[in-house]
Amino acid sequence: MASKLDNMKVRLASLSDERDRLDLAIEEMIADMAEVPADQRKTGDWSPKGAMTLKYLELTNRQSEVETEIVDLGRAIVAADEPAASKH
Repeated sequence: MASKLDNMKVRLASLSDERDRLDLAIEEMIADMAEVPADQRKTGDWSPKGAMTLKYLELTNRQSEVETEIVDLGRAIVAADEPAASKH
């Protein structure tokens, strides 16, 4: 049976992978948006309520959640690992 620390490390790896995928998706969206002339971004998919803008906001919100969870989990791993390290 895996320990709680092992489970946290697996979760951290999963979150790091998700962060990488989100970073790539966001970078691709920014590049796609940059190809659309500024005057055309006022309407359509890149308008303030457009589908691409909403998707971008969804991705960046999830990115923020993942980053927060990575930080919290990293701290929890350090705290869980400290007693074991101090016993040696």
